[in-house]
Amino acid sequence: MAAQQTNLQKMKITRQAFYLSGFFILAAINQPISAYGQENIWLPPGSTTMLSTPPPPEILNTNTKMNGSALLGKLLFNSPALLGEKAVRIGLSCASCHPSGHVHTSFYISGLSSDPGTIDLTNDFWKAGQEDNIFNPIPIPSLRGVSKNAPYGTALNLPSLAAFTSHVMIDEFGAKPPAEDILKALLDYMELLETEQAVNKYVHVKPPQFSELLGLLSNPLKRQDVSEFAFRSDLIKEELGRQVTPANKEKLTQAAQNISKITRKMTKDPVMANRVFIKLKELLLEE
Repeated sequence: MAAQQTNLQKMKITRQAFYLSGFFILAAINQPISAYGQENIWLPPGSTTMLSTPPPPEILNTNTKMNGSALLGKLLFNSPALLGEKAVRIGLSCASCHPSGHVHTSFYISGLSSDPGTIDLTNDFWKAGQEDNIFNPIPIPSLRGVSKNAPYGTALNLPSLAAFTSHVMIDEFGAKPPAEDILKALLDYMELLETEQAVNKYVHVKPPQFSELLGLLSNPLKRQDVSEFAFRSDLIKEELGRQVTPANKEKLTQAAQNISKITRKMTKDPVMANRVFIKLKELLLEE
């Protein structure tokens, strides 16, 4: 039963992310969506939620490549689908307020922010029934070094990062309770965020390479877990959309199309699905 509920939740998140993943790829063909500053018609006039400059450097407490659960967590951190229906509509992710774990000091939503870098989360704009009738924006906190900052919350003093993250997602943004592996992946990434760079300990991380992203699909494909594969593939296509430029748009668009092809083939022709996946890996080796 628990596994079934987890799959249903991932299918819901996947449906929420579906138009986003396609939008990022297709919009970027004409103008890079990652070139920041695009207006959102769902937001009140005068709002600014996107960065006007490239995001600050990401500092992690590892000197190895990010992969597995932590890499999945990074994609979740950057995905609007994680925070519920309203976040999907306005394109808001964890990274919108906390780019690379830092603070987005220009973040501003008219009617919910008093100054740039503040937000009122006790407002029914986010979740029906949570309006406290008080205009009380608070400064967006940094998540750098967050694993060492317990207890969490201005008033709640929650004892663990897991409890606080669940509270933010469910109680503040109105998202569904996260599946256990989704929450674990998000925490695995957030716990890598560090405050400062130290020689041989902390590294600035570049955007994940396609080969690293493709590695997230190996196990679901092997298990023929269509729901998990679709869930991860949409997160990957969102990431490809963030990375797209005029120079690589053809390559990344083809990669996204091939991932979608594998998803379609998994239920009707798993042998062909594996062949397409192997072909993708072979193309990476040729580069």
